[in-house]
Amino acid sequence: MPWACAAPLQQALAAVGDGLGWLSPSERERWAGFAGAQRRQQFVAGRWLARRLLAHVSHADVAGVVLTVDAEGRCLAPSPWRVSISHSGGWIGVAVADDALVGLDLQVESPGRDWRSLAAFAGLQPCPDAAYFYRHWALAEAWLKAHPDITSLSTLRGLRWQRDDAGPAWQGQVGDLHWAFVGAAAPEWVAGLLPQSLQPPRGEGWAPLDGAVMPA
Repeated sequence: MPWACAAPLQQALAAVGDGLGWLSPSERERWAGFAGAQRRQQFVAGRWLARRLLAHVSHADVAGVVLTVDAEGRCLAPSPWRVSISHSGGWIGVAVADDALVGLDLQVESPGRDWRSLAAFAGLQPCPDAAYFYRHWALAEAWLKAHPDITSLSTLRGLRWQRDDAGPAWQGQVGDLHWAFVGAAAPEWVAGLLPQSLQPPRGEGWAPLDGAVMPA
């Protein structure tokens, strides 16, 4: 079963505090490589929340959860766990799964965002409205995160989705926050790790319209 948690970024940062000694050496190296303060904060909040969620679902001591960074900057968890981290606007989200594909993406609607230009860039044409754009954009991003073997973004440019209760993707919306998850089943949302954490409904199931992109 996969699990997910999404919470306000500031709530996570308040819980983290000032010390960063809990980061692994590869994480500290990655953190130091970010020039902007905001990106550093997002990184720290995501890594902190990933540790808390993994400790919660595995009934482990959070101090014993060691995360590292791969060559592409992705979060690596101790086997058999897999982790996906996303951030958008003032939100941070983490999803974990036990020896299964997992991908989570958050997208906050922004009044100043030119989603029409982004839709054209992503090949999402025709794209009738913002809701359609955010749904397909988030689903594609979550798919990419769940399949690190995808090296060509052209695969995502052609990816479209159709409703399917069986998944392998689920998508929903809470206010102006859109979320998408790719995995073996819809995630169980954990809301007790931080104040104001989301506990959205299961979401609507989706599957790639082109079956050729489905994993074997």
